[in-house]
Amino acid sequence: MAAIVTNNLKKQLLQTIVTDISADSANYYYIGISRSNPWDETDTVPTVGNTEREKRNFRAALQSIIRTTDASFVAPRYNWSSGSIYSAYNDNQTAAANSTTYPYYVLTANQRVYLCLQQGKSDTGTILQSTVDPDTIGANTSASATSDGYIWKYLFTLSGTNASKFLSANYLPVSKVDSAASLTVIQQAQKDVQDAATAGSIIGYRVVSGGVGYSSDPTVTISGDGTGARAIAKRTATNQISKIEIDDSAGGIPFGSGYSYASVSLTGGSPTTDAVIEPIISVNGIGSDPRDDLGSDAAMINAKPNGVQNGSFMVGQDFRQIGLIKNPKKNNDSDFTGTDARAMRILTLNNITAGFDSAAVEDALITGDTTAAIALGDELVGSKLYYHFDDSTGFKQFQLAEDVFLDSGTGITATIVTDSEGEVKPFSGELLYIENRSAVVRDAAQTEDIKIIVKL
Repeated sequence: MAAIVTNNLKKQLLQTIVTDISADSANYYYIGISRSNPWDETDTVPTVGNTEREKRNFRAALQSIIRTTDASFVAPRYNWSSGSIYSAYNDNQTAAANSTTYPYYVLTANQRVYLCLQQGKSDTGTILQSTVDPDTIGANTSASATSDGYIWKYLFTLSGTNASKFLSANYLPVSKVDSAASLTVIQQAQKDVQDAATAGSIIGYRVVSGGVGYSSDPTVTISGDGTGARAIAKRTATNQISKIEIDDSAGGIPFGSGYSYASVSLTGGSPTTDAVIEPIISVNGIGSDPRDDLGSDAAMINAKPNGVQNGSFMVGQDFRQIGLIKNPKKNNDSDFTGTDARAMRILTLNNITAGFDSAAVEDALITGDTTAAIALGDELVGSKLYYHFDDSTGFKQFQLAEDVFLDSGTGITATIVTDSEGEVKPFSGELLYIENRSAVVRDAAQTEDIKIIVKL
C-alpha cells in the first residue's frame, strides 16, 4: 500500500519543534558538544547509528552544553545568478523535485526571496536564461515581469538577525509573519504580501503535450469554479503549442481567483491532434505562507558558544560530535535551566609533578595507581582536571587520595583530593539529535556557529 506524509503534517510537526524551542516555552533545549578523542587511528568520521549505544557514548563524552531558543523553518538556498535558468513554480511536483533541474525561487544580493511564476521562453519554446535581477521589481505585493521573459513574485526579505542565525551556504530561513501590534519594515513588507495573496489563483500553465498541426495560435479558454484567469498560446514553426503565457495585454497579470479546480481548452488552429494543457493553481495564494511556497520540510536550530562561554567551554581542545538535549538535569536531579554548563567530571589534584600539565593531559589516559581505573583527560585548569570515561576506558571509578599518572606511568603523577560530578548530568534529558563530524579545535577568540538541521 502506497502512502505519503503530506507537507501539511510536516509543517505541523516542525512548527511544534520551533515553538517548543522558543524562549516562551516551558522546556529547555541545549546544544551540546562531545568527544575530544579521535575516532580511530586516522580519525575517520563514522556514520551515526541510531542506537542506544550511540546515545550512551555521546553522553559519556559530553563536554559542554549551551541553551538555545533559536529555531526556524528553513528551505534550500539558491542564489540568483545572471545567465542561469530558473523553473516556474509547479503544483504537480514536490519542492525538491521542482528544483532538481532548475530552482524555482532565488535569494538575491539584497537578501530578498523571489519565486518564479513564469520561465522565460522564446515563442518557439526555447528556454531563456535569466539576465534581469529580480531585485529590479522591488518588494511589491504583486508579481512583475522582467524584460528577459521571467515573471517573479516577491515573498520576503531576510532580516540581519535571521540571516546571522539561520542563513547558511545550503539553507535560508523561512517564516510566516503573524499579526502583531508592531512590525519592523521588513516584517511589514512580508505581511503586506501575505495579506495580498489571492486564493485560488492560476499562476501558470503546463504544456503536457504540444499537439500536432496548429496552423494558427489557438484561443485559450479556462473553465473552473473561479474567475478572471486569462492566457494566450504560442506555437512553434512545426505547428505545435510551445508555451501558454499569462495574458497581460489588458494590463496587470490576470491570475484570476477562487479556483479550486480548473481545466484549459484550446479552440482554433485546426489541429490534427489537440494539445494538452494543465493549469497550475495556488490554492492559498502565492505569498500567503512562504513555508508552503518554498516547500520547507526542515528546521534549523542555532547556538553560538563564544570562546570559553562563561567558563563552560574548553579552549585548545577539540570536539567531534554535536547534539541536541531537551530538559537535562543537575546532578541532584533538579531541572537544569542555566545558560551553559560543563558536563565532565572533575578531579581536584595536589602533589602535581612536572609534566602533568594542560598540554600533556588533553586526550591522555589517566590511570589510578591503586584502583587501575582509566579515564580520558580533557582539560587541566589549575588543580582541576576535567575528564570522562567511555567504552574504551571502562567506567571504573577513582578513589580519593590515590595517585594518578599519565599514559606512560613514568613518574608524572598527581594525587586525588576530590572527585566530583560536572554541573549537569550527562545521562539526563532527552537526547534528540547526534551529528558526527571532523575534529573542530576551539580557540578562546572564536565563536562557533552551530547549526542543526532537522529534516522531515
